[in-house]
Amino acid sequence: MSFWQTLATDPEYFGRYTLFENICLLLGVVFWAYMYAVLLIEPFKKKFVEMPVFIACGNIIWELLWGFFFKEPMGAILLWGYRLGFVLDIVIFYQVIRFGKKQISLPLSDKGYKFLLGILVVSWGLLIYTYYKGGYDLFTGSNSAYILSLIISVMYPILYLKTGNPNMFSYPISWAKFLGNGFFTIFIFQYFPEQYFVQTLSGLGTIADIYYVWIFTRQKYSPAKV
Repeated sequence: MSFWQTLATDPEYFGRYTLFENICLLLGVVFWAYMYAVLLIEPFKKKFVEMPVFIACGNIIWELLWGFFFKEPMGAILLWGYRLGFVLDIVIFYQVIRFGKKQISLPLSDKGYKFLLGILVVSWGLLIYTYYKGGYDLFTGSNSAYILSLIISVMYPILYLKTGNPNMFSYPISWAKFLGNGFFTIFIFQYFPEQYFVQTLSGLGTIADIYYVWIFTRQKYSPAKV
């Protein structure tokens, strides 16, 4: 078997999914990678990180576990997408440590804030690890991924409206999050037609993403209406 035949047919590479499913996964990874790139760059200028702190702690530990520790035959696109996400998330989490305290209304010292981040990372790590070991996740990590994704999608408009300053948020991120989740959601419905739990999560996340894009667009072009 030739090298290209191996790539196309081996489940460890691209053979587990159809061409259409692989394209959806690749586009999902590309839009999320773009979103992460903007998230890690913009805080250097704005001195504000828009990734919600609570979920940023779950995000980085999820990518670490699924990218490097959980051994599942998920295929090359997801595996290396998760690993790329973790590498980018290291810098995003650095920005969360620097500027994430601005999202929190409660009075916290710098040490108290860093202690809170540590507690959240450990707690998320235990939840994700035991969820996987209990056999509740899919081999792609999609159940736990969409739990986190739904929380992100719900918290984004809340934080946006709470902050009251659209300049602290990125309009391209709102679209990249929507499109990235959208392509992953198409894959979910295509590959897991009877996994109703993750389909529900992805559907609810899509509604939240659409709402966030809508309020951001409305604020951007008709600020008096918001």
